[in-house]
Amino acid sequence: MKMKRECIADKGIWTAKKRYILNVANQEGVQYAKPKLKMMGIEAIRTSTPQVCRDAIKQALEVIMNKSELDLQLYIQQFREEFSTMSFEQVASPRSVKDLDKYADRSSIFQKGTPINVKGSLVYNFHLKKLNLDKKYEAINSGQKIKYAYCITPNPLHTSVIACPSELPKEFGMDMYIDRNMQFDKAFLEPIKTITGAIGWEIERKATLMDFFN
Repeated sequence: MKMKRECIADKGIWTAKKRYILNVANQEGVQYAKPKLKMMGIEAIRTSTPQVCRDAIKQALEVIMNKSELDLQLYIQQFREEFSTMSFEQVASPRSVKDLDKYADRSSIFQKGTPINVKGSLVYNFHLKKLNLDKKYEAINSGQKIKYAYCITPNPLHTSVIACPSELPKEFGMDMYIDRNMQFDKAFLEPIKTITGAIGWEIERKATLMDFFN
């Protein structure tokens, strides 16, 4: 029987079989000056996650591995505040879209059961024509890459989601109606909760009776 050393880590978190994160100090004989994260089967960072959230998730995992629960809670609070001021283009989720014709409906824009990214794309195309902006901005076509985000209702477009190819038209008047709390929860908090749930950490500091005396 022959074996070789794969890695040496000072901390590891398993969320399920073959799903783990390691804080690796030595990888196959290579000693790192600073421990590096190794992830296996962890779907915390996806291509459908906004880039700002991908970067923040990596940073949060570094905090989990090397600092305390309180440090993580403070980091999440800080990032939430930053996220709330970001533009649609920064917080929207990237994804490809298809079957626009399949789900389109002349009377209601989209049919019941339409996927969220398709719904946002059909709403975008509809209002592009309605506001005579189809010559200024490109329409969304099947097979294209788009960005979409949830919306606060009611809003000028009467929609719960909006998508666009790259830049959201200012003429839509939708920037203040982008549901950044929903985007934050789905794109950042949910992946983090998968990890913190495995180690019994809370993502937010809960008030206690002693807080009233501080």
